[in-house]
Amino acid sequence: MANLAQLDLGARGREVRLRALLEDLIEYHKGVYPNGPLALAVWFGKNPNHEDNSLLELFSQIPVDRIAGPTRISLHWKSGINELPFVNVYASSVEFFSDQLHANPAALAAYLENFEVLFFDKQRLTESVLRSFNVVTEPLGLVKGWYLSSDEYARFKSLRGLMSAYGHAKPALGLVKTEESSDFENCRGLLHVEVNQRWLPISPEALSVYSFYNDFQDGRPGYLLFQGGSHYRIVKFEVKTAPDYSNRVLEKPRDDRYPEVYLRAVHSPENA
Repeated sequence: MANLAQLDLGARGREVRLRALLEDLIEYHKGVYPNGPLALAVWFGKNPNHEDNSLLELFSQIPVDRIAGPTRISLHWKSGINELPFVNVYASSVEFFSDQLHANPAALAAYLENFEVLFFDKQRLTESVLRSFNVVTEPLGLVKGWYLSSDEYARFKSLRGLMSAYGHAKPALGLVKTEESSDFENCRGLLHVEVNQRWLPISPEALSVYSFYNDFQDGRPGYLLFQGGSHYRIVKFEVKTAPDYSNRVLEKPRDDRYPEVYLRAVHSPENA
């Protein structure tokens, strides 16, 4: 007789295989509507032991006024085999689903039960859809900005010049502050980068990939400029084992080790 651990491993294995098959179908569906890209795919009413599973797909800006489906598809569609497992696909637009979340939320209750988001494009989703499916892409308190080497920083003579050059660019770094002095002159925090549309903490092992760390190690001053105009000089880095920091990030490292950056405020480039 199989023990409980073996049964659990078997169930997890079925779920992993089923998720991979669903993700393969979702990848194909990204190109179904050339002018209406896929924005969200949700495995709902999730039960890997069922013969049929259910998938909700929302496309951006397609002209529909309903949730179409279900369309029953074998997850072995690539091989041309019409056999288990199957998925029932429901499809609609982001705009219609968003409207229904406000006008008739009870009609959408089934799509919000025991769900897992398998794909999302946050730029094409409304706040109400992101919130309903618990799509969290950044930790609380994250500020976003850019790293400037000493040479880049020296090119500008004012904060206005800095923001004019960088303010419209896509942020390359994020910071979650872990401590700040009462006079706001000094702070420290966890550096983040965006990975697959989610802002995640940089690991200690990955530090050496980034120019801000290598510049610091080589004794060259470096600066962080954040949206809104606050900017800091990098003072030092310290890798800490801090289990309590797991509450400040979306995805905690297995060993609870975090590189923390120490910063000192700079009030104008002339004082750098």
